[in-house]
Amino acid sequence: MIDSDPIDRISAAIMDYLAIRPQAADSLEGIHHWWINWAGQEAPLEMTQLALESLAAKGQLQVRLLAGREIWSRAPAKQG
Repeated sequence: MIDSDPIDRISAAIMDYLAIRPQAADSLEGIHHWWINWAGQEAPLEMTQLALESLAAKGQLQVRLLAGREIWSRAPAKQG
């Protein structure tokens, strides 16, 4: 079983980044390398993928294909 604590921490870091930069959008690799301050304890890329998928399942992120690459961004606010 996968320990969810690292995924929760990565998810929180992603949402913190988007709180400051709500229009940001990037690939898995870009998010992993630029959005998260690893403080010398970088998790595997697969953990960031799981965090992104978890946030998308909760409706917090969306993913689009752009030039054949998945680009992740904040999901639009739900209407009323």
